[in-house]
Amino acid sequence: MVGFFFAGKHSLDFKNVVMAYAQRGLRPSIRRNDYEISGRDGTVDFGEETFDTHPIPINIYLLGTDENNLRELAREVAFWLSGKGSLRFDDEPHREHDAAVYNSIDAEQFFNAKRATVTFECQPFAKSINFLQSVNPGIPPGFVANISSEGTQRTPARITLRNTGNTTITNLTVSRRALRR
Repeated sequence: MVGFFFAGKHSLDFKNVVMAYAQRGLRPSIRRNDYEISGRDGTVDFGEETFDTHPIPINIYLLGTDENNLRELAREVAFWLSGKGSLRFDDEPHREHDAAVYNSIDAEQFFNAKRATVTFECQPFAKSINFLQSVNPGIPPGFVANISSEGTQRTPARITLRNTGNTTITNLTVSRRALRR
């Protein structure tokens, strides 16, 4: 079993709780972008290849505890797994998803079956958590800074150069090479 962080808290922080995700797809679904036009057969597909959000269901199992403690534990887990936050899995610690839980958690499932499924609605691609990079002052001549994203989608880059010293910077070259995945 692999744990996960959501909204700054790790799944292993809860005693008597086992959490396992049922599935994580490798790629989100392409969003359908077709329209019906009156008086025309079929649809028109504008095919911009944009992607839908994707669900990540996580199964939660409550382990042996008395009924009073079970209810308190179930409420604590349900409160944690509500709202929006960053979702990061232990087996991919350098990537995180912007995620939200919109559906309610069924209390009866928790109390009777001691299990429930929580579905995180995630943005289409995971982000690299190491993407922001900086270079210390005193850059030597010929210095090359390699900046890369370890997310799951090609990432548009914004490079900000800021001179924080008193010396004029000259002969600066910025080049890029787009990597195809």
